Amino acid sequence: MRQINQEAIQHLPPAEQEEARRLLEQLQKEYEANPLLRYEPHPKQAEFHLARTYIKAFMGGNRSGKTTAGIVDDIIQAVDEDCLPGHLKAYKKFEPPFHCRIICPSEKIMESIVFQKLREWTPRSQYIGDEWGKAFSKSQRVLRFKNGSYFDFLTYEQDVDKHGGAAKHRIHYDEVPPYEIWHEGKMRLTDYSGADALFTMTPLEGLNWAYDDLWVPWEKGKLRDGFIVTVDIDDNPFLDQEQKKKTLEGYSSTELEARKKGRFVHFAGLVFGQFDRTTHVVPEKPLPENVYTYVGIDPGFRIMAAVLWIYVMPGGKIVVFDELALQEYTVEGVAKAIKLINAKHGKEYPIKPRAYIIDPAARNVEQITGRSVQREYTDHGIFTVLGQNDVSAGINRISERLENGNLVIQANCRELIDEMRKYRWATPGRSENDPKEKPIKQDDHLVDALRYIVAHRPYGPDVVDDEPESQLQRLLREDRYGMDRKSVPRVSGIPL
Repeated sequence: MRQINQEAIQHLPPAEQEEARRLLEQLQKEYEANPLLRYEPHPKQAEFHLARTYIKAFMGGNRSGKTTAGIVDDIIQAVDEDCLPGHLKAYKKFEPPFHCRIICPSEKIMESIVFQKLREWTPRSQYIGDEWGKAFSKSQRVLRFKNGSYFDFLTYEQDVDKHGGAAKHRIHYDEVPPYEIWHEGKMRLTDYSGADALFTMTPLEGLNWAYDDLWVPWEKGKLRDGFIVTVDIDDNPFLDQEQKKKTLEGYSSTELEARKKGRFVHFAGLVFGQFDRTTHVVPEKPLPENVYTYVGIDPGFRIMAAVLWIYVMPGGKIVVFDELALQEYTVEGVAKAIKLINAKHGKEYPIKPRAYIIDPAARNVEQITGRSVQREYTDHGIFTVLGQNDVSAGINRISERLENGNLVIQANCRELIDEMRKYRWATPGRSENDPKEKPIKQDDHLVDALRYIVAHRPYGPDVVDDEPESQLQRLLREDRYGMDRKSVPRVSGIPL
């Protein structure tokens, strides 16, 4: 809304001043009755409103007008067309009744930002009962309009099963949702022709799923039925320079890329900063002879079941040579897929890994079935041992191997390579009680499978050593094989 130049009014003749004040009072009353009269979108907001795609995203920095644009767009769809001012009619896509769900990170944000914006911009005459208090049900978390439109409200803090329910014309995500909530939300948009998913976000969590699934395809011109507008804080003409300065104070140059420009950036450091494609990615080749194979399993159903194959060369070098990333597969289905991979790499017979190392949580017994995931794998012929789940220790072991060249990944393991490239530390909290080093728990299922293998301390075939055995080598050999197996061959290259 443009500012009224009070100084200019004071320079008018008295009669004109009186007329100007009368008109302003009348305008104020009209604005109070219908706040949409004073909504004047800046050019980037207008681009966003005009989009008619299945996905439309406003990717903006702080104070770029993203939340206002998203909420006003929702309101435009929900209200009667005859209450829209002329300059907003072109943005109306849906006719009432319009069913919309608004989802944001937390209840606190819902109360302080989303609800505040709805009260600020919705014409009161459109509410049931002509006021928010009568139109909004606290118990049902639903805001209802006279024409049958409604908004319901959820947060990312709620379990995925809470995000089911009736079909919607629109789901509005304020900030990037967890992937499983986005996946569930798509099912709510299948019943209505023209239904859409609306995003208003500042990308503050680094390279998450929205970067891979939305931003990268958009940059390449391959985002199917989607539109993204990126908005810098400078694109908002209604902020003065002092406001901008105060908004952006105290942020690093990296964080300013997201907070000012609305761009995806890396906020936390790489967990595996040593990982280098030119060094650690090797060409695919057949499984060599005289190696030991191991398999790591990170079980999952809704998100991903991740399985990783490695072999260990004489001397202890690990080569990752195959992978599975399966979504919505039962244990039986994963077990069959594992056996197929084993058969693929065998010459006459399937390979027989020396161990299948699984997430230790797989031993937990489910209350409904009375069985564990580990037992399910056993029933289908995959006999597993429990891995170590000390995340920091596992990361350290992988890092050490990357540094000394004792871990490489074949080029066909594309999913793992992608996870290694994106696996990052979360930004530590401000409290001294917050953990200082914690990876972002996202896109890490194959990395977890690798951790279980490496923490298991896999070893390769022995290499007979013709040199005299030192006392240290003897002690290491006895510790490795057990005191009752002192007759085993002496070896060299025993990994510490």
